[in-house]
Amino acid sequence: MEVFKNKRSAIFISLFCMFLWGSAIPMIKMQYEILSIERGDIGSRLLVAGLRFFVAGIITIFYFKIFNRDYRVDFKSLNYKLLIKVALLQITLHYLFYYTGLFYTTGVKASVIQSFNAFIIVLFSAVLIKGDRLTKRKLIALIIGTIGIIFINLGGDMSASFSLLGDGSIIMAITLNGLATVLVKKEGNSVSPFIISAFQFCIGCIPLIIIGVILKQTIWTVNFKAILLIMYGGFISATAFTLWYMVLKNQSTGEFGIYKLFVPIFGSILSVVILGEAFSARLLIGFTMVII
Repeated sequence: MEVFKNKRSAIFISLFCMFLWGSAIPMIKMQYEILSIERGDIGSRLLVAGLRFFVAGIITIFYFKIFNRDYRVDFKSLNYKLLIKVALLQITLHYLFYYTGLFYTTGVKASVIQSFNAFIIVLFSAVLIKGDRLTKRKLIALIIGTIGIIFINLGGDMSASFSLLGDGSIIMAITLNGLATVLVKKEGNSVSPFIISAFQFCIGCIPLIIIGVILKQTIWTVNFKAILLIMYGGFISATAFTLWYMVLKNQSTGEFGIYKLFVPIFGSILSVVILGEAFSARLLIGFTMVII
């Protein structure tokens, strides 16, 4: 589609994807509260994530049917090796490590570590994709943006101690996410972004659901609002991943990977608006640095 080839349009679409992913931060907090999920219940968190991605897979299939009515999938010629790798890296392993890390470290440290996801994407792009160089301007942009996110979290629990299960798991999670993103760009140009998204959700959610059911400790409080939030979570993933893969198909991963810095920024702003969390000068300064 031409709109994804236009750089200015691709930037706005990328920011919209980051906004959607950012909205997942207060949405997940609300889910845990409404479902009465205890803080230490990793199983329930994995199960909620698995259900969210299952819904995302269904929604992505609907997107595919609506926007690609004349497209016929040749299942024999699909790159199943790539699809399985992306499903395991982007969904299963990424979220297994991410939720394990959240259990053993603070949310503040996890947020700061997660901001380095943009660094990971740009570095992997420079190493694995021909012609995608790590320029001085990209490096300066990443440094300024990351300092902005760290500045926002100053004053929180940012102890210098390193936890292998906590901090190490978050680092592993963002590394796997960055690798999957670059693989989609490098090997997925011949595959429809709808197919990549639908496959990663439908396959990647299975281990999360199974492990979640086995480890689940909390008896959930299921109501209409909880179901609505899971549906919205599926919408976020289906829409953001599909649009993001379309952008990556037509633009430089190393350049557009920098926009991942906006995810924690949007998440913080939406937490202020939706959850009533305090707005601070740090948030404003950090947001400004990310924009710079």
